[in-house]
Amino acid sequence: MTDRPTDPEITDLEIDAYIDGELDVERRFVVETRLSRQPDLAARVMGDLSVRSALRMLTQDRRPVPAGLADRAERLAQPQKSRWRRLMPAGLATSGLAAALAVWMVGFERPPAYVSYAVASHRIAMLRADMNSQIEAPRFDAREVALNTRIAMPQLPDDWHVTDVQLFPTDKAPALLMAVRTDTGHRMTIFAVHEKTAAPEHPDAVREGEQSVAYWRRGDMSYALTGDQEPGTMDATAEALART
Repeated sequence: MTDRPTDPEITDLEIDAYIDGELDVERRFVVETRLSRQPDLAARVMGDLSVRSALRMLTQDRRPVPAGLADRAERLAQPQKSRWRRLMPAGLATSGLAAALAVWMVGFERPPAYVSYAVASHRIAMLRADMNSQIEAPRFDAREVALNTRIAMPQLPDDWHVTDVQLFPTDKAPALLMAVRTDTGHRMTIFAVHEKTAAPEHPDAVREGEQSVAYWRRGDMSYALTGDQEPGTMDATAEALART
């Protein structure tokens, strides 16, 4: 799906979750209300739903996938750092759908739910930074945070400077958002929550509207690094951060 709105109330991840049937009733209502007001977006969502139904029908076909096709799907899947994205356009022929299904089965992964919170909180932090009436809180006491929230933050590079620290609620636990500015002028946020999610141990990055977010997990801690740079750049930055 392309040209989606950047309304922070409904993220791309939520629309993907809607297509997968993983939103609660309240959020489904919000998404469906939005779709009812935007026919073009609704048509794209229906196209994705149609492809997903076709894939489900193919999974009911018990014939084995040809070895050559499986190998080709493996090669196609490996370069895709954001494997969770849907790569299948509507209207594929049955043979094309079989190849797409092989790719989807090899490496389909979707970011865990906390990544949506990370993107939304990043946007709020950027709004706060640009508003004179909102006072930023750059002081960070790692010990106090750990004692009260069990959140451990990675060690920041020397050229990163904390500009704001805020607690945000999630469905399962409080999360900490730390806004930083680098010496080169890049603004990013680090989102951390004490929750063992399905995030990978090595960061994976996806594009979400105007931002890219790299997410990973270490033990019972889950993290997300969000910024305006390209996914590959954010992924490399998160890899270095995760090693600390």
